[in-house]
Amino acid sequence: MSTTSRFLHFGTALVRFPRALSPAPAVLFANSFTLSQKSLRFPRYCSSAAVDTITADSSAVVSHHPWPEWVAFVDRLKSKGYFNGSSCLEETENVYKDMNLLKDACMGFARDRYDIFKSLSAEDIEKVVGSGCPNLLRKAVNSAKRLRAHVRLDEGDVCSACNLRGSCDRAYVILKDFEANARTVDIVRILLIYALDPLVVSGEARPLGKELVESSARKLLSELLELSETSIDPGLPKPADKVSKNTERSFSLMDAEPSVEMKRGDWMCPKCNFLNFSKNLQCLKCNEDGPKRVGPYEVEMKKGDWNCPECNFMNFSRNIRCLKCKAEGPKKVSVDFEMKKGDWNCPKCEFMNFASNRKCLRCREPRPKRQLNPGEWECPSCDFLNYRRNKVCLKCNCSRPEEEATNEYEDDQLWRRPH
Repeated sequence: MSTTSRFLHFGTALVRFPRALSPAPAVLFANSFTLSQKSLRFPRYCSSAAVDTITADSSAVVSHHPWPEWVAFVDRLKSKGYFNGSSCLEETENVYKDMNLLKDACMGFARDRYDIFKSLSAEDIEKVVGSGCPNLLRKAVNSAKRLRAHVRLDEGDVCSACNLRGSCDRAYVILKDFEANARTVDIVRILLIYALDPLVVSGEARPLGKELVESSARKLLSELLELSETSIDPGLPKPADKVSKNTERSFSLMDAEPSVEMKRGDWMCPKCNFLNFSKNLQCLKCNEDGPKRVGPYEVEMKKGDWNCPECNFMNFSRNIRCLKCKAEGPKKVSVDFEMKKGDWNCPKCEFMNFASNRKCLRCREPRPKRQLNPGEWECPSCDFLNYRRNKVCLKCNCSRPEEEATNEYEDDQLWRRPH
């Protein structure tokens, strides 16, 4: 058989492959199986479209949020059913960036996994809250303060370095003992705010120092994922519910649960057996005078704190009058606070006021007119000092008064003849 005939016979055998083969052609197919394997490789190389599709799908998932740790954390919440009630969740592409969808789910997870907080890295928590609070919302500020108390950071040092200090009404406020217990809810709230920061989501350039905060935040998210894989220890007691503001914060010994812990300085009323906190000078239930105040060494006095010469009550450095008897405090309290942009000294009594104070806290003297740099402007709604790059107020989102800013700038540039 000639070479041409053999080639035609071989091709005919391949064409007949789908049909029932006789024994003779089957042997011929077996002998040529190696060649047919090579032909099968061709469509494998031509499947680049499928590979591109898979790559595009992976890129789409990553593009939901620049932090893979956050995407994995939200996916874990979805798999655990924390988004129940969100019917359009599967169709929502912005679930990784939607605060309305994420807030309840994150808080629900944090309340359920109260057991993992103490296993988180204290070093990373310190880096996340050590440079200040993420915003001025009260819950966020209180959570950050609880976390700083947990890692033993000095609140005064952190507030002094915080860029939001001039507009924060909780600056330098120390949480009381019953408020200072940090929980998983606190760290999850802070991580939620940082993850949904518009600068993070958009990938724009962040201020200096934020890279360290974001790195620690992502590490904590990874730790939350890892720790949440373990089940809750049934022997671990669940934390008590938060006491409402309208509820008395002292307890009667007869009504108190065994879990109520007396701390140093707390005292029992000898008349009605009511448990009072150390700050109470009289019993909250029957107004019986409490025990004589133990010396000031029972309470840690920080720099600038002072004892009232009239009633011996210990006041914080920021108090200009005694909180107990309203006696005037020392004329000059030696507090070395760093003045931030916008802070001002009263021209009448030389008291240092924060930028948010419109009147002197000591003598009520109106604040003198601020010396603004060209382009800077004061918010007409909340009096917040904004940089010239801000189109809306950083504190209350009020629109910038363009005309007032322009007139003020022109007034600064006008030349006036000296008198």
